[in-house]
Amino acid sequence: MKGPGIKDYLEVIKEMKESALKQGKETLEINSKKLHALVSPNHATMPTCCQALYKMMLEGDEILQKPKGMTGFGSHLTICFHLNDLETRGRMFPEKKRGRPAKSEEEKLAARKAKMKRNTEDLGNLIKTWLKENGWEFEDRKDVIEAHHDENKWIINVQGIKRGRKQTLPVKLSEALKYIDDTKIHYSIAFNDSLSYRRQWSEIPSAVKNSLNMSVILADKKGNIIEI
Repeated sequence: MKGPGIKDYLEVIKEMKESALKQGKETLEINSKKLHALVSPNHATMPTCCQALYKMMLEGDEILQKPKGMTGFGSHLTICFHLNDLETRGRMFPEKKRGRPAKSEEEKLAARKAKMKRNTEDLGNLIKTWLKENGWEFEDRKDVIEAHHDENKWIINVQGIKRGRKQTLPVKLSEALKYIDDTKIHYSIAFNDSLSYRRQWSEIPSAVKNSLNMSVILADKKGNIIEI
C-alpha cells in the first residue's frame, strides 16, 4: 500500500499552523521525525516529509537543525515557522519558472537510488538509509546488518545479486538460519524484489515464519523498500 504523499503532509502542517495561531502563538517548531510519526507511522516517507517542510517555509522562517548527511532529508530536520503575515510573506524556496521544471528533492534522491547497482553492497546501503530514516541505529557486518531501536533488535541478512547460479529463497533462508539464536529478536532476509521471491516467500507456512520471527525485505529497481 502506498504511503502518504506530499499533499497529506502539507495539509497537516497547515492545520498545525492554524491551531497554533488560534492558541495565540507567534512561532511553531516542527521536527521531521515527529511529523513523520504523526502522518506516516507505517511507511518510510521521510524524504516526502522533509520536502513538505521546506515547501511550507516562508521568508523569515528558520531551520533550527539540519539533517545529517548531504541529502537534506532526515529525522533531525527542525524548522521554526513564524506565524505573522502568513498571507504576505514570500516562499523561502520558490519554484523555478524557466527551463525544465525543477526536480523535487524526493525525485533527485530517487534518481540517485535508481543509478545504484543491484549488488549486495548497494542493497545493504539502501537498507541502511531506510533504517536511518525510520530512527534505527545499526552496526554493519559482512552481509549482515544488526539494527537497534529503543529495546528492539533486528538482524537483517542482506542477499543481493551475486555471481554464479541464482539461488532460491528457501536456500537463502537456510543460510540465514545460522544467525538465529533468539526468537525474541526480529530477523529478516533482504533481496532485490522479484515475483519469484515473493511467490516462494508466500509458499512458506505462516507458522514457520512466526515461530522464527522472520520477514523479508524487498528493494525494487527505484530503491523503494518494503517489508513483508
